Amino acid sequence: MTDQFIRWEDRGGIRSIIIDRAEKANALSAGMMVALANAVQTAGDAKLVLIEGRGTAGFSAGADIAEFLQGGEYLARQEEGLKAIVASLATSPRPVIAAIHGRTLGAGVLIASLCDLAIAADNLAFGLPEIRFNMYPVIVQAALEEKVSEALAFQLCATGRLLDAVEARSLGLISDIVPVGSFAAGVAERSAFYRDRIEALQIGRRAKAKRDRSDVQARIARLAPLMHENFNRPGVRETIARYLKAR
Repeated sequence: MTDQFIRWEDRGGIRSIIIDRAEKANALSAGMMVALANAVQTAGDAKLVLIEGRGTAGFSAGADIAEFLQGGEYLARQEEGLKAIVASLATSPRPVIAAIHGRTLGAGVLIASLCDLAIAADNLAFGLPEIRFNMYPVIVQAALEEKVSEALAFQLCATGRLLDAVEARSLGLISDIVPVGSFAAGVAERSAFYRDRIEALQIGRRAKAKRDRSDVQARIARLAPLMHENFNRPGVRETIARYLKAR
């Protein structure tokens, strides 16, 4: 599946996937999620995959919440889109790197948490604002638990607090920090570093896969009904509608 806001190019052994919807802070529609997952899965001869977000606002503001108000069918599409991203990142035969900057929220956090490595700009604002709408991001919590403890993942989801790059790295959520003023060059340099050590990275991925932990796809499938239950509670739709109107 293709989408006008998801582009990719293959160069120098790297598939670069670009989220390019800057006018909406790279908010992800269901179609964009499926297109992104497809781009990860079809990387062909690339040695690694790099996911980037265009624009100064940030990597991604998360799921496009305007779709939530269009009815249950659209919420179901969002669920399937998130599952598609999770499946593509969990089963990718090659390492995946996220290059994140600025606002990296909601589904943007999910992507970064499931990538093998995350290169961040020093202007990073990383977090889960869903609690402001009286929503709890159960699917993102499952993704966070791939990198941090269950207790910490719950705290980040329940408080909605934003992490800067230094704190995110101290918690193991990102691997590299580069200056925002030279972000593109920094991402290119670090990506090339990892590409040139791909054999060692593959050993690390195999070691990680052997850990005794429940499969993230299965956990998310079990948790997904809670997303619908939460959204259908009284007041949630109205809170989202007021937020969108104010913007």
